[in-house]
Amino acid sequence: MGETYIDLLKAFGFKEMHIWIATMSALLFSANLLGGILSALMFVNSSALRPRPLKERISFRLFILSEVVLLIFVLFYHAFMIERMSVSHVIYWISAMMMMPLLAVIGSQAIQVAFSGRVKAKAAAIKRQEQAARAKRAEEMELAGGKTVPAGGKKEHPVGKKT
Repeated sequence: MGETYIDLLKAFGFKEMHIWIATMSALLFSANLLGGILSALMFVNSSALRPRPLKERISFRLFILSEVVLLIFVLFYHAFMIERMSVSHVIYWISAMMMMPLLAVIGSQAIQVAFSGRVKAKAAAIKRQEQAARAKRAEEMELAGGKTVPAGGKKEHPVGKKT
């Protein structure tokens, strides 16, 4: 398998440091795949099933970190090691940068599909708890005669009456 990837790198015109490029690519690709898996696992196992913003997800943070590491490696490789860049190199690096978020999404969706039954059961349990809490509040309101007390705990004076 590794030899095939090295042959692919040679097809893109990389003549030096094949092992370094293959290692960095494999490390960054697997980091993004695992980031997507971890992000989805944290969502599935969380107590509240509310979606988090993109900036707070592990997969997004790993994606940004891996993009920065890849850009630093590309800069180092082309500026100090071979001192040139061809069109085929640019195509390879752009495709690598596009594969990383795709791998994160694939990892996340695989876990979402694998645990979809668990997520649905949790959502149903949360919905039942909310309905039970609403029913309890409504019952308490009926027992109190429909009178409510503001959040401060003091009853309000009727409008127009002086104290």
